[in-house]
Amino acid sequence: MVETLSIAVIGAPGVGKTSIIRQFIYNDFSEAYTPTQTRYVYRPSVILNGVMYDLKILDVPPISSFPSSPSQEWLDVRCRGVRSANAYVLVYDICCVESFEYVKMIRQQIVDSRVSSNSEVPILVVGSKRDLQRHRFTQRRAVSVLVKKNWKCGYVECSAKYNWHVLLLFKELLGIAVARGLRPNHTSIRLQGALQRNRCNVM
Repeated sequence: MVETLSIAVIGAPGVGKTSIIRQFIYNDFSEAYTPTQTRYVYRPSVILNGVMYDLKILDVPPISSFPSSPSQEWLDVRCRGVRSANAYVLVYDICCVESFEYVKMIRQQIVDSRVSSNSEVPILVVGSKRDLQRHRFTQRRAVSVLVKKNWKCGYVECSAKYNWHVLLLFKELLGIAVARGLRPNHTSIRLQGALQRNRCNVM
């Protein structure tokens, strides 16, 4: 049986979330910036440790806030499917502190709105545009410690332009999701072994 995993990718304008998704799925990068105006859904399949997963990746346009209720989610077409996602990728630009503040706000709203769920929803914070790290607004370690220790979220930095750590971030997210019970027949120890052996293929 193929597991289906819904992933919402959220970020401020211009952080490169669409470029990350397209690099992951199509091995493609464009220098031209096209703002995300509407929600777009990608449906790749991946194999991790011999298990196939159908991914439903939601490229979410910039939203002023995370939908606080199911009715709000469905009234705004940009937010449809966002509240019910199995996992979240929150993308910020390592050169733009405002984009990180946006991620901070959205993460807190996700936690607050889904506090009644049976388990913590997997959240991976992604610092994009690593190729421009000379212009970053703060040291990587400072952000990593905040995200991992205080927020209890995963953290990865990547460059869509050079396809650096793009595959890793989706493997990391899938690893968090599986470890938190989306695939109860596979333990986190076995999954960690799969990540170390780099057995992740995009179909």
